[in-house]
Amino acid sequence: LLMPLVKLFSRRAIGVPAAALHQSLAGIWKVAATPQVMKVLCVQVADESTTGEDVYVDIRAKAKPDRTPEVVQKACEETAALLAQHGYSAQVRAELYEPSLQYT
Repeated sequence: LLMPLVKLFSRRAIGVPAAALHQSLAGIWKVAATPQVMKVLCVQVADESTTGEDVYVDIRAKAKPDRTPEVVQKACEETAALLAQHGYSAQVRAELYEPSLQYT
C-alpha cells in the first residue's frame, strides 16, 4: 500500500510531471528516506466546483504519532507553496487514517 497518496485534480493539465513533484512531496511529507511509499497522481477533470484554486490536492496518509495536527498543517502549507512555485494556486486537504482499518 502506497501512502501518502497525493491526488492533484485540475481542469487543465498540470505542466509539471508527477515524477518531478514526487521528490519534493516526499521531503515535505517526511518520507524522503522511503520515497517508494508515496504515490502522486495528477488527474485532469472534465468538470468541478471550485473556490478559485487551479489545483485541488487531496492527500491521504497513515496516522502516525509524528503526524500531529501542526505537522500535517505545515505539510499542507508547504504542498501549496510547492505548487505556487510552479505557478498554480492550490487548495490542499489531508486525511489521516487509522492503519488497523486499512485493507488492500
